[in-house]
Amino acid sequence: MAKILYSMCGEGRGHATRVQTIVDRMKHEHSFILLAARDAYDQLYVRYMEDPKVVVRRLPGLFFAYQGQRVNYFKSVFGAIPYLRRLGTIVRHIQQMIERDKPDLGITDFEPALPRAAAKCKLPWISLDHQHFLSVSDFSRMPWRFRWRAWFLRLSIPLFYTGQSSEVVSSFHHFPARSGTDHVQRIGVLLRVEIIEAKKNSPHSEHLVVYLRKHAPDNLWPALMATGCPCHIYGLGEKPSKANLQFHAIDNNQFVKHLATSYCLITTAGNQLVGEAMYLEKPVLAIPEDGNFEQGLNSRMVLDSGCGWTSSFKDITPHFLQQFLLAVPQLRCNIVTDDLCGNDRAIQIIQQHLSQCESQRDRESVYPNAS
Repeated sequence: MAKILYSMCGEGRGHATRVQTIVDRMKHEHSFILLAARDAYDQLYVRYMEDPKVVVRRLPGLFFAYQGQRVNYFKSVFGAIPYLRRLGTIVRHIQQMIERDKPDLGITDFEPALPRAAAKCKLPWISLDHQHFLSVSDFSRMPWRFRWRAWFLRLSIPLFYTGQSSEVVSSFHHFPARSGTDHVQRIGVLLRVEIIEAKKNSPHSEHLVVYLRKHAPDNLWPALMATGCPCHIYGLGEKPSKANLQFHAIDNNQFVKHLATSYCLITTAGNQLVGEAMYLEKPVLAIPEDGNFEQGLNSRMVLDSGCGWTSSFKDITPHFLQQFLLAVPQLRCNIVTDDLCGNDRAIQIIQQHLSQCESQRDRESVYPNAS
C-alpha cells in the first residue's frame, strides 16, 4: 500500500471533485493525505472525516478577487501578495510533513506549494489538473482577442510550478495540441461515482438545472421565469422560491439527481460541471463569469464541441433562452460520451508512477550507495 500526498487549489468545487474521484477509486489500496484550502477543504473534510484511509489538512491558497460580479485580476494579484510572502513558510511546513509522513508520490491539482516542497525532498510528483490546457493547447483557430490573452496567461502557468514527473490535463473537450506538448497526457473529465451511477437512469425531463458561482445579474431571473420550466438553482444558497425558480443549498445527492434528470444545464463555465453534464447527455449553456478568462475559453470549448451554446450574462434574454431550449434536442445528438470519462486513464497513470517509485526503492535497498 502506497501513501499519496495530494494538494489542490481551493477556488470553486471542481478541483475538490477531481481529487475526490481519484481518492474514492484508489483508497481501498492506498492511503491519502489531502492538502486543501477553503471550499475544497470544506467539501473534502466532511466527506472523509471518518475515513481511516484519508486525512484532510487545511492549506493556505490563492483565490480570485471580485469587483461586483466581475473577476478583477489586478485585485487578485494584489490579494496574492500576503500568500506569496508566506509561501516559503508553507513550503517548509509541507517539507516537514513529507519527512514525517514519508509519502511515496505527490500529486497536485494546480497548487504551487507541494511541488516546491517535493522538489526539495526529492519526492516524485505529477501534475493533474484542467488549468494546464492553457499551456498545451493550440488556440490558432480562436479569435484574436482570445489568442493574445491565452498567450499571456500561458506565460504565467510555469510560475505555479515546473519539474513534474508527468503532466496530465483533464478536460471535457480538447483543442489540438500546441507544438512541443505531445508528451502531455490529455484525458477526459474525472467523474465521481455518483455521476457514473446516475447515468444508468437519467431520463430527460422538463426541468432546468442552473449552477452559478457567487453572483448573478438581475436580467437572468425574468429570462428563466419566461421559460415556464421548473428551474433548480444552485450556488447562491437557499432562498425562498420565486415563480418557477427554486433556490437550493449545496446538497451533492440532490444536485446529482436534479442534473441527471434535467433537460439541460445553464451554468458558469467550469470544466468539471460541464463535463459531468455532457456525460449525462445534457446540453450546456455556458455563461462565463465576467473577467474570468479560463471560463471564457471553456465556454468557447463548449461551442467548439457542438454540445452547447455560450453567452455573456448581459445577453441573456427570454428570447435567447427560448431559442437555446429549442436547440437542445439537436445539441444532445452531438454529444459523444465515449472519451468524456478520464477516470481509468488517470488511475493508470498514477499506478505507473507508483510502480516506478516502488522499483526505485527496491534498487536503493539493494544498492544503497547508488545515486
